[in-house]
Amino acid sequence: MNTIVVKPSSKPLNRDWTISKKSEKSVFNITESVKTNVTSPEVVCDSDNDVNRKEKNIDDNNIQVLWSDFRDNTTMHGLKYANLNQRHRLRCCIWAAALVAMACSLIYTTYEQVNNYFEYPTILNTHVQTQTSVKFPAVTFCSASPLKKQALPNIPHLEYFFLSHSVISSNVLHPPLNLSVSEYAKYHLPINASWVKDTANQIEELFLVCKFDGKDRICKNDIEAIITPVGVCYTFNSRNYVSKNGHIMTSQTGSTSGLLLYLIVNQNNYVYNEIMTAGFKVIIHDQNDEPDVIDKGFFVSPGFSTFASIHKTEYQYLPRPYKMNGDQFCVDTKSPDYKNPLQYYDVYSKTACRMECKQNHVITICGCRSPNDKGNYTICSLGKWIECYKVESERFDQNGTVQGMCPCLTECEYNEYQARLSTGYFPAKNYETIFNELGLTNIREVLLELVIYFESLGVLKVEQKPEYSLEDILGLLGGQMGLFLGASLLTLTELIEFILLSSVVVGRQMYRRIFKKP
Repeated sequence: MNTIVVKPSSKPLNRDWTISKKSEKSVFNITESVKTNVTSPEVVCDSDNDVNRKEKNIDDNNIQVLWSDFRDNTTMHGLKYANLNQRHRLRCCIWAAALVAMACSLIYTTYEQVNNYFEYPTILNTHVQTQTSVKFPAVTFCSASPLKKQALPNIPHLEYFFLSHSVISSNVLHPPLNLSVSEYAKYHLPINASWVKDTANQIEELFLVCKFDGKDRICKNDIEAIITPVGVCYTFNSRNYVSKNGHIMTSQTGSTSGLLLYLIVNQNNYVYNEIMTAGFKVIIHDQNDEPDVIDKGFFVSPGFSTFASIHKTEYQYLPRPYKMNGDQFCVDTKSPDYKNPLQYYDVYSKTACRMECKQNHVITICGCRSPNDKGNYTICSLGKWIECYKVESERFDQNGTVQGMCPCLTECEYNEYQARLSTGYFPAKNYETIFNELGLTNIREVLLELVIYFESLGVLKVEQKPEYSLEDILGLLGGQMGLFLGASLLTLTELIEFILLSSVVVGRQMYRRIFKKP
């Protein structure tokens, strides 16, 4: 390799230069008029080459060198063309503008994607899962008249007292009793704690026949009395029953299987209350959920055969930080760290939480509790029960603002049952004589048939899932980087390396300046 070395002459500059070529291994020596043969070294003249850094006095730790090395070797497309040292400055400016525009677009889209990710958006996945057998739900029955007239205590004009405060009451036709009269002193005494059970209908007075999957069942063994806001109700396949005997499973569908009941409607013992219906209110619910006897369920009436085909829906929502139904969070009752905040209910549910919140709210105002409430507070007198507790309870049900003050969140996992009803005349005339032989008369007024069954064993599952996983957000960011800059995660590694090395250089320079080191 022949290299031209230019040596300045030690003599004054003379324009009479001579150029001589001695041999192949000689070099051209441009001097004043002296001709010298110099051995040719293997040196490549490159202003940017690391070999010439010493001649240029460039520090290996110079940021400009680091930037040049990063710019010329990075995998980021187009950065090497944004070099001011190249011949075409316009080309450099165009590439620099394009890089800045793409970088800004990348930053904006990355910010939007990351911000969207930390809002934790979700999607609902709905599908039907067919099972070979399904757990039968709990079924709660509440008589339209929770109080039995024959069991009422001996209090003057008590039946008229209930009439004057019933749904059909009228201040003109049924004016309320003047409880300030000494005759009604018992209306101001606290109700006995045994009031609820003493005045309630007994199970044998309501249930005539119980069958499940075509087999006879003993009603007393399968049905449990519970106290609800409307009084004593009865639950088939309750939580206590399941804990002792296990779940009742069904693998059959159709009206010939499931739960078959013949219920007695003893209207002669009805007491005036908030409804004028004769029959039963039926609430189908999960064992872990308290029956909402006020807002949910359906009525069955005497003289009719009611078929209720049910479908099960399982809901599975994600716990915090994911949201459900807008801005609400759910309660992860399945978490091992979860503690039930309710005082009167062993298992948390939104229904139980609202019932307890309502009870505490009304007790705070009236200073006493209803005989249907849980807890150890003093039970209200009949007068206080009607004049304060009943009024405030209705206000709570009608005031959405007050209800919103209850910190009752929905469980992350819960089950619901939807029922589709069909009815028929009951009983057919040819069966009336059979019932008459059993001592039952006026069948259409006192008896009803109820069949509850699964129409299919398919369970509708509603699952909430994250819209973005960590893998998704990395894939989106990688796609954005490749689209705008042709970069990858390795490119980020290169950039981080350049920043770290530059920081080290700046640190060294500041250290030298502070301590006056050369």
